[in-house]
Amino acid sequence: SQIYVACQNGRVDQALSLGFLLCWIAGDLTNFLGCYLTNQLPIQIVTAIFYVNMDVIMISQFVYYKLKNQKMTKCKVFQ
Repeated sequence: SQIYVACQNGRVDQALSLGFLLCWIAGDLTNFLGCYLTNQLPIQIVTAIFYVNMDVIMISQFVYYKLKNQKMTKCKVFQ
C-alpha cells in the first residue's frame, strides 16, 4: 500500500531517506542469502525474493520522484 500511496502523491522522496531504503534492502538481501544457503523451505525463499523485489521498487520510486521533484523545482526557479 505504501507503493500505491507514493505513486498517488509523488512525495516518496520526502517520506523516506535513501539511507533507510539501502539498509532495508541490505537486510532483505542478507535474509534471502541466509534462506538460500541454509536450504530453507521454498516458501521462505520466495518470500525473501518478494521482499527484495518490493525494496527495488521502492528505491526506484525514490530515485524517480527525487529526480522529478528536482526537475520541477528547477523549472519553477527559471519561470
